[in-house]
Amino acid sequence: MFLSGLIVASAVPVVLNAAGLVWNPRQIAKDDGVVALAEETAKPASEVRMNVDSNGVILMGYDPVAYFTRRKAVKGNPAIHTRFGGAIYYFVSVADKVAFSKNPSRYVPQYGAFCAYHLSKGELKDSNPAAFFIYEGKLYVCSASDSAKEFSSDINENIRKADENWVPLSRAQGQPYARGPR
Repeated sequence: MFLSGLIVASAVPVVLNAAGLVWNPRQIAKDDGVVALAEETAKPASEVRMNVDSNGVILMGYDPVAYFTRRKAVKGNPAIHTRFGGAIYYFVSVADKVAFSKNPSRYVPQYGAFCAYHLSKGELKDSNPAAFFIYEGKLYVCSASDSAKEFSSDINENIRKADENWVPLSRAQGQPYARGPR
């Protein structure tokens, strides 16, 4: 909860016995206690939208480190997992989990694991973790191998377009955002 305003009537040191606390603010004030009134007026900053399943698992459970170390999509083990950036990541081995934990930003998929090709067109679409490529040390996933091939055909321009369309939830509710013609 984000507190935008806090009004305190008095600030005096008081020793409290938690078992005997009265939780009614009017009663606390009547008994010479301190009343703090807080107003919830703003929402906390939201996280970037992630393409996760109903359990919060990203990449359909594929190991993000294996893309870099094995150069292929490898299904992770649900028993070896970690949380990062609002998603649960599965790993093939403890070694992959340790590598990820040391530097997660190196391994996370771009665009929250949504299809990079479709994002370059201004659309959010699920990805197929087997349709991937690594470019300049970053993992990109697409909805199909044809989409990955098309995205790679003019990769720098398509990354530029996808980057322009990708806006965190805090600015556009996680939807792709087209700024219009350039």
